Amino acid sequence: MQIGVAALLAVASAVFYGLSAVLQQREACRFAGVDGASGLALVGRLARRRGWWAAILASLTAAGLHLLALHAGPLVVVQPVGVSAVAFALLIGRRVNGEPISGRSWAGVACVVVGLPLVLAAVPHGPHGAHPEAAIGLWPAAGILALLVAAAVAAAAVFGHSRPRAAAVCHAIGAALSFGLASGTVKVIMLEGAEPARFALVGAAMLMGVVLAQHAYRDGGLGAPLAVVTLVDPLAAGALGVLVMGEPFGADPVALLLGVAGAVVTSVGVVLLAARPEHRPTPAPAVPLSVPTTPPSPGR
Repeated sequence: MQIGVAALLAVASAVFYGLSAVLQQREACRFAGVDGASGLALVGRLARRRGWWAAILASLTAAGLHLLALHAGPLVVVQPVGVSAVAFALLIGRRVNGEPISGRSWAGVACVVVGLPLVLAAVPHGPHGAHPEAAIGLWPAAGILALLVAAAVAAAAVFGHSRPRAAAVCHAIGAALSFGLASGTVKVIMLEGAEPARFALVGAAMLMGVVLAQHAYRDGGLGAPLAVVTLVDPLAAGALGVLVMGEPFGADPVALLLGVAGAVVTSVGVVLLAARPEHRPTPAPAVPLSVPTTPPSPGR
């Protein structure tokens, strides 16, 4: 019975995460190509819109439901259900924005829904079997993740306006790394105690994640950025657990092999979701039979 409750809560959480992504993408797209709407300035403009705050509220609701689901049931049940947020986002986007869903997008969603749980199964979820002597500490680990975020932002700048969807994926990677750093640091606070510097790190990482996520949704649509965030966020948090608390990663060769296979399948799904939609030529309007197609001669 508890597992059923956990599954229902996980589904509700996925729906709210999908709704949040749709609303963020809808609001961020309003400032596409607007001068001065980048970085914190973009978030500043979005903060004046009620739709964007509705997206933030939906995201907080989803996080709360996710925690309740984890309290009611095992992670092995909750985590795969959470992946369905990608599918829910496309369905909600079709309803809210009137966006058609192509067969390629559905194929991408299928790859993500199948591959991502395999990847997440290899992520460490607790301090069991930890080896603290192998840890490098929070701040060196945070520095590594910060460098990766900087690299993702730099790659997005290189792609720039020439390849906006590739730049959006890079922004989504940076956002997910930032969110993973924030959630991993919260875990450190819960296990090792609160310090002002750690809270400051959480706040800075969350702010960076929000800024980069808006750029990803603005330039890359809905599917690919959400899939990337759903994949990279828990991986970054898991990596922080490995580096800071010495949690084991990939100890089971079978789980590690399945995780690699899942990463490949998920990557294919992200590529499909990031692909440009097919442009069908608009048929020319039919000419009524009663209307002549050539001008009449002067003698008529």
